[in-house]
Amino acid sequence: MEIKVDIYSNKMVLSSEGRSMTFRSKEPFTTTRLLIGKFYVAEECLKNAVKEFGAIGFFKRAPKIILQPHEYLEGGLSEVEDRILREIALGAGAREAHVVVK
Repeated sequence: MEIKVDIYSNKMVLSSEGRSMTFRSKEPFTTTRLLIGKFYVAEECLKNAVKEFGAIGFFKRAPKIILQPHEYLEGGLSEVEDRILREIALGAGAREAHVVVK
């Protein structure tokens, strides 16, 4: 399964195969300077979202996750921000993680 994750301030929208679900973080992960300023909070939010979306299960193969940040993009992403996005996806159970910036 391939899941696209659109990331906004304290919110993630997961979509795959014509369906989508919006997930809001119980605790804010966005800070005044960074879209993902609180790593573990964002990772837990994505982990719960992927599980609730039905992408992870006993007989299911780990999903490929494509992340697209939509805010805090002035000047592009730094290597650190790119790494944070990949790491939260892998921590949420992805077999592959890719970051797309448009």
